[in-house]
Amino acid sequence: MSTGTIPKDKLPRADCTMDADGRLTVELGGLREAREPVLCLALRPKKGEEETTARTVPLEPAETAPGTPGTPGRWRAELPAEPPLEEGRWDVFVLNGPDAARQRVVPGLRDLRALAPGERTPAADPLAVRLPYATKDGYFAIRAWLRPAHAEAGDLKVAARGLTVRGRLLGARPGLGGTAVFRLRGSGGTTVKAPLHDEGDGAFSFTAEYAELPPGQDPATPAVWDVFVKPSVKSRRVRVARLLDDVADRKPVFVYPATTVEGATYRPYYTVDNDLALEVAAPPSAG
Repeated sequence: MSTGTIPKDKLPRADCTMDADGRLTVELGGLREAREPVLCLALRPKKGEEETTARTVPLEPAETAPGTPGTPGRWRAELPAEPPLEEGRWDVFVLNGPDAARQRVVPGLRDLRALAPGERTPAADPLAVRLPYATKDGYFAIRAWLRPAHAEAGDLKVAARGLTVRGRLLGARPGLGGTAVFRLRGSGGTTVKAPLHDEGDGAFSFTAEYAELPPGQDPATPAVWDVFVKPSVKSRRVRVARLLDDVADRKPVFVYPATTVEGATYRPYYTVDNDLALEVAAPPSAG
């Protein structure tokens, strides 16, 4: 029987705990007939492409306390921080035996307290982040980010003339000639720069002046400016994003007010990858 024909309330349910070091412990219930179950993580391919990357993790009977017998039907797997997961969305399955078919897993309790802001300062070389979450159709999955360097967005202040962003760098440090870089999406390389202010200990701030970021020509198609920082003259651009908390999909959750300047509308937002961007809509056409 395929997963698609099994009601969700009959599928294995995953409780999980994430620790500050990036280790993920998953405990599955509802596997009473399993003999040698295996947890399988499959990197979701792009639309129209076939799956190419998967990782398996052995499951062991879950102990109720050290040295006690396992609870019938409950199994536990530990996904260590190393090696890191490739960036993307990983769907989680269970195989009840070596030759069994994959079954989807539904989410149970998720203990993500270790991901609360201020609770951890992850190493960054590269930065590896993983975050368990519930998909839109109600299954258990893991989001992963893997970046050589990272600019973690903090407070965003929306003002009448511009957007001020505060954040901190991981895997890079502000230096001489640092700038914020706004790249017009789909333009073939159009960029606008603004000064990057070094606030010490890896912290930075910058302001995106709305007057410097023109809208698109068509009011129905807003311009989108992706946001980067270039920590110093000699360093590479680093994408500004918000990754270090327990929010898997920021776009529908963090909604910022729009500001109108000379008829154009400016609105910061987080993309589907939790990267920061600024949408600029042209004034409505007269008549």
